[in-house]
Amino acid sequence: MTTKIGTYLDKLSSNKAKISRLSGISTNRINSISNNEDAKPYAEEFYKIIYLANEQAGLGEDYFQKAVDEIFPNRPKVNLLAEFKNMSPEGQFFKKYTQKQTDIEQRLGITNGKISKYFGDNSKRALATEIIAFADGMGLDLLEVFREIYGGIRLND
Repeated sequence: MTTKIGTYLDKLSSNKAKISRLSGISTNRINSISNNEDAKPYAEEFYKIIYLANEQAGLGEDYFQKAVDEIFPNRPKVNLLAEFKNMSPEGQFFKKYTQKQTDIEQRLGITNGKISKYFGDNSKRALATEIIAFADGMGLDLLEVFREIYGGIRLND
């Protein structure tokens, strides 16, 4: 069974072996993410795979958001800033950066206390859906968020 990521990669005629070489993600893992619904992609994996697939297909960076929308078409979109719209611009600005972790987890459907695990465990990795939900909720550019967290991507061997 092909996943939505697998379908997207197939549509672009992606070279998974080259994506593997450039990303450092094993071909087996890319195949698992592409064919097994139980294989949940981590945020860094998703970013690298989709960015490189788009690059191989000659698609510009604006296609990253389109790819996310195609791969996760029915994802819940929670506006984490909506309840602050009646505040002053200054209040909105401060609230944007000072929301309670438990409120964010609850509103995005992230397990209670999971965000704090990223603070104390350097080996803990976020799922792509978690980073995407948070970026959507904060009204942030998804590609810029991934780039800020994981850096730029090398495009050749």
